[in-house]
Amino acid sequence: MSQKQDISSPSAKLYGSLPIFVLCERCYWCATYLNKTRLPIGDVCSQCSTIDEFSSFPISPNESFTFDYSDKRGVELEFKNREKYENGKRNKK
Repeated sequence: MSQKQDISSPSAKLYGSLPIFVLCERCYWCATYLNKTRLPIGDVCSQCSTIDEFSSFPISPNESFTFDYSDKRGVELEFKNREKYENGKRNKK
């Protein structure tokens, strides 16, 4: 039995509107897309033209990340909650 996700469900609507991080597993090209409608057509890497070598995942609205690459360690992603600002000042928790 195939599983289909109801695109009218709240979770599907939320996922469709979240930014998405995409990484080419071959050349390590990466990008963050504002939503699913902007993803590369046919899963073709714009840097190395490899097909179907992407890893991707949504990024929460309150989440930020840094990307780093080194020959020794490979790709490193660090995720953090975004700091909230009110009246031009950072809230301390």
